[in-house]
Amino acid sequence: MSESTEAPCNKRITLVRTFLILAVGLAVVISACGFILSETEKAIVVRFGKPVRTLTESGFYPRFPSPIERIIRIDRRLQHAEIRLSETLTKDQRNVIIPAFYTWRVEDVLTYHNSVGSVALANEKLDALITSARNSIIGTHAFAELIAPVGSPTNLPIIEKDILALAAPDALAQLGVKLHSVGITRIQLPEANTESVFRRMRAERKREATKFRAEGNAQSATMKAETDREATRLLADAKRQAEEIRGNAEAEAAALYAAAHGSDPEFYRFLRELQSLRTIVDKNTTLVLDTSIAPLHWLKNTENPEAKPTPILPTPQTEPPSNNLTQTPFLNDTPTE
Repeated sequence: MSESTEAPCNKRITLVRTFLILAVGLAVVISACGFILSETEKAIVVRFGKPVRTLTESGFYPRFPSPIERIIRIDRRLQHAEIRLSETLTKDQRNVIIPAFYTWRVEDVLTYHNSVGSVALANEKLDALITSARNSIIGTHAFAELIAPVGSPTNLPIIEKDILALAAPDALAQLGVKLHSVGITRIQLPEANTESVFRRMRAERKREATKFRAEGNAQSATMKAETDREATRLLADAKRQAEEIRGNAEAEAAALYAAAHGSDPEFYRFLRELQSLRTIVDKNTTLVLDTSIAPLHWLKNTENPEAKPTPILPTPQTEPPSNNLTQTPFLNDTPTE
């Protein structure tokens, strides 16, 4: 009973071992006679050291086992690098340093394999090509075309396209790579030229400041002249109006005085004489005058207010009128000295 059960078990074990051996052998044969190409690769099949075919699509491909054929895998992804820093001349003979970057991808695998064969060597040769193209294109542009104030357009996009158009055909023909883009990262000046550029910029700014200052002074002088002219006109109008108002007021006052004098000439003369006394005599005044002369006759007739002064007629004097002169203190009753 046990022997009958052991025989089928041994058969199954033998079959499994045989299957595993066949599977391993088949895998070895398949790996030796075929290979898988990924999405990120291109390949060259070399038979006895000579390229016989190129593969650009991913998938499984048959081949003869090594050493009859071998596979050279090439990265098909986009590569990125920068050129070395170096000086170049502009159209107006200005030294500038213009670093740039570039991107590329393998296009012709056979040319790429025969000319460079590696990414490092490809970058080295592309550096020389792009640097030469950059120098040629920059030499056709003035320094002022490379820079612009903030917010203003520059010629850098056009320069980048020109460099790409000049270097791309040589890169494809000589290296088997396709240049996708070339870009300028910045614009630098050699250290020896930096100070001269700053001096030139300061001189330009100083010239602009002088120009604006002169224009401002001219406008200020014009405005001041217009202001002075307007002020003179306004003062003349004001003086004219003041003179007109003063003349009208004086005329009106004269008319009032004339009306008052015409209504009561005696009273008007009395007021005028009192005003004369008030003007001539102050608190500490002592006068020796003829009391027969107006308006001093009012001081003489104070005891008889109703008496009217006798008009004075011009008569020739033969003797000095000694009896008509008196020393008259008034207003403060100061004794006569």
